[in-house]
Amino acid sequence: MLDIRAKDDLSGEWVNLEVQVNPGFHYPPRSKFYLAGMYRDQLEKGKDGLYSDLKACYGIHILVGTLFDKPEEEDFWFNHYAMLNTRTHKALVNHWHLYYIELEKYLRSLEKKAEARPLNELEEWTLFIGTIQDNDRPLDERINHNPMIREVYKMIETFTKNDHLREKYRVQEEFIRVQKTNEYMTEKMRQEIIRLGHEVEHFMAEQERITAENKAALQAQERERAEKEREKAEKEAIMKKAIHGMRNQGLPDEGIASILGISEAVVRGL
Repeated sequence: MLDIRAKDDLSGEWVNLEVQVNPGFHYPPRSKFYLAGMYRDQLEKGKDGLYSDLKACYGIHILVGTLFDKPEEEDFWFNHYAMLNTRTHKALVNHWHLYYIELEKYLRSLEKKAEARPLNELEEWTLFIGTIQDNDRPLDERINHNPMIREVYKMIETFTKNDHLREKYRVQEEFIRVQKTNEYMTEKMRQEIIRLGHEVEHFMAEQERITAENKAALQAQERERAEKEREKAEKEAIMKKAIHGMRNQGLPDEGIASILGISEAVVRGL
């Protein structure tokens, strides 16, 4: 992991260069925060800074892992963001720039090419940075013609011959491996929490569905019971009216029961 913040003495422009092993889902907000801080810090507190003195800021983020992982983004390993008008796509001011270079994604895209050769200097540097440099072997012939890359390669060669520096590098590499593992496990845990959250949501929705169905069934049963009670009450009222009429005509309960086809006890009860 590397983080450099520097100012160009000639132009006054600022650059934040960061190399990140595993960017993670939080990385875009973080990189925007760094860029905003670099822009704000140009006007120091307590000093007579003018807004017209503000200079452009560049956030350059070299990522070992993949940040933009949607299938349609697989072939786009270099991404440049700026503040633009959504209608005209013109910059408001040419002061804010974020660059994301995804090394592993570039190497995958390079393998898909017929000749597997970088097409420009940006691709040459991306290939150089994204490939482990073995100083026991000559520099990759695909980038050996670039004088700046050859110079950096020689610096690395000198560095690896120094036991003290090599040990520091080994410790740093171990730290990066641990960090990458921790970030991987954190991301895996986050995905698991999301998955469990979806399962809980599905379970709760299923419980709500079952509850609603049970409630509807109980309401249907209650309506059916009420309908039967109403029909029973209507029948009893009709029966009472008939019995009362026949009694007024002088018929005994025994005769009424015989006519209506019910027991004499029922007649007496009504």
